[in-house]
Amino acid sequence: MFSATAKADNLPAAEGSASAAPVPAPTTAPAVSAPASTEGAKTPPAETNAAPKPPSMVFKTQADGTGSFHFPLAGSKKSLEVFTYQPVGSDATTPVIMVMTGVDRNASTYRNDWIKVADQYHFRIIVPRFDEQDFPGSYGYNLGNIQDAKTHRRLPKSQWSFALVNDIFDALRLQGITSQTQYYLFGNSAGCQFVHRMLTLLPQPEVKAAICAAAGWWTLPDTDQRWPYGLRESPVKVTQSQLGDYFAKPILFTVGANDDDPENRLLRHSKQAMAQGASRLERAENYFTISQQQAELNNLPFNWHFVVLPDIGHSGSKMSVYAAGQFSHFEQQHEFNP
Repeated sequence: MFSATAKADNLPAAEGSASAAPVPAPTTAPAVSAPASTEGAKTPPAETNAAPKPPSMVFKTQADGTGSFHFPLAGSKKSLEVFTYQPVGSDATTPVIMVMTGVDRNASTYRNDWIKVADQYHFRIIVPRFDEQDFPGSYGYNLGNIQDAKTHRRLPKSQWSFALVNDIFDALRLQGITSQTQYYLFGNSAGCQFVHRMLTLLPQPEVKAAICAAAGWWTLPDTDQRWPYGLRESPVKVTQSQLGDYFAKPILFTVGANDDDPENRLLRHSKQAMAQGASRLERAENYFTISQQQAELNNLPFNWHFVVLPDIGHSGSKMSVYAAGQFSHFEQQHEFNP
């Protein structure tokens, strides 16, 4: 059933991200403190006893449970817009799902797609919007904003979109919005590209479990291929120990059985991407197989699952419904049930 390689979406220059519809005047919760970045920080004068307070953000929630806030970006006056949903009866103990959008980066749409299932399974939904202006193209989003797209020089870690996901969660914890010590991570299409690279390069203990759906192309967990199709010359060195942590993480990889169109306009058709397979379906199968082989070759624990969903094409909303049920099962049984 499996062949060999990986796949990915070709990101257009323009993003079709939707913004939230106007809502009644919000009720405002206490300010959320964002974690201070230590990268490049100067040693304070000897007479300074307390570190400067980190920037704060206001967490707004509407009567219908939808909300948003702006997370300050380190080293600039800019901020990252984050869309949220919390079902009735939510409190600090409610499990958190961080949702990564597809190519359109339409965070409000993804948030809305999760409302019904969040009510059903009682999850708090957090959806960052990595807009095209501040996180341009595949380098800014799919590849984690680790490198400058023009110079390929590595950017400070505080600017990596990969790192910002954890920073947002840590800020919610610091404010007491959540008492959870870990979160669930979901990504569809370009968001799946984001998720699997984030967990490859920066294995995160804060991630309890992840679901990665229908990536267009992949970064293989070996050094046979040059970055970004493999780990050779990657901007962040990945050790064998890191790969072990990645393979041991509970992750469910999924793709629709009908997501098999080799001519899809968003599908990347570079030589390296085509070597991973002709369609998202083939590329997902190959990525999983190659990863499993790598784990077995190096005697590493492997805690991943792979499932092809029948009668589903390339659909973020349908993948979200499936993922919600799987996260609910994991929350109860501590394992997926694909």
